[in-house]
Amino acid sequence: MVSENTLHLLGHKKAEAILAHAIASNKIFPTWIFTGAFGVGKSTMAHKFAKCLLSETVPTNDSLDIDEKNQVHKLVNSHTHPDFFVLEHKQDSASIDEVRDLLNKIRMTPTLSKWRVAILEDADTFNKNIYNSLLKFLEEPPANTVIILICNHTGAIPKTLLSRASKLHFGALDESDVKHFLQQQHIEHAEKLAHISGGSIGYALYLNEHNGLAIYERLLRGFTSETESKATLKYIIENNLKDEFRIIVNSITRILKIYVDMINGISSNKDTDEIEILHNLRADNADEETQKTIDIISMLNKCESQMLDKNAVIVYAYEKFFS
Repeated sequence: MVSENTLHLLGHKKAEAILAHAIASNKIFPTWIFTGAFGVGKSTMAHKFAKCLLSETVPTNDSLDIDEKNQVHKLVNSHTHPDFFVLEHKQDSASIDEVRDLLNKIRMTPTLSKWRVAILEDADTFNKNIYNSLLKFLEEPPANTVIILICNHTGAIPKTLLSRASKLHFGALDESDVKHFLQQQHIEHAEKLAHISGGSIGYALYLNEHNGLAIYERLLRGFTSETESKATLKYIIENNLKDEFRIIVNSITRILKIYVDMINGISSNKDTDEIEILHNLRADNADEETQKTIDIISMLNKCESQMLDKNAVIVYAYEKFFS
């Protein structure tokens, strides 16, 4: 999968201007928290911010761009800059030893730059010991050191840590921006992938690499009748889609939200294709139907955290919908 920091940065000009102004005015917080959905550009912006700091470039025109010939580009992209550290996204959450090792490194005197920058991804998955280590470090942060915590949301991060950081939220990208990027990469079905991406280039690429469009369209047909529901469940089981469970959850959630909007008369024109497929469904009581779909979505999103049987949860979703 293409990592987020290899993507061209689209949108988020306001966030970039805030970071550029911080550098230009020499009022740089030692800790930043970048929040927002997966794949919308948080890591990309963090790397761009790091490049500007490490190259000691004074931003102009609210931009973090640096000279293309500057060696910092290559060193940061390859994670070989001696003053740049990244705790990357991986399957398991970071360990306390990994974080302590990183914090010890950034306490050292910078080598090539007057700054040291550390990016910690998936900060909303850290355990209590890691948060305590970060808080202790931030009581007296070394001069000219910047830590960037990247997360999808801040709910799990202690308020004491949040209060010590400057926060930037990264919203979803325009569907047209996602489509344009995919077309530039010569990716087939760019428009359809962009449509179901939720404004995330990273997720659109993930869908493309994991047959996500076909899965979405099959799941959508499964909500048109009980017969199609059974066919969809058979498709999921026969194709062993447990590894694509996140795609299944996101897809069903999206479909159900479109359905709820439709029965409540607040449909969006951009979801015309889904509405055309779902339009034969009728709800006798919109309030009851809305609550039912909320219950289904809640169960889907609890599945992994509560280690429930994935296939059983998908069966539950369809049976609950048509009950």
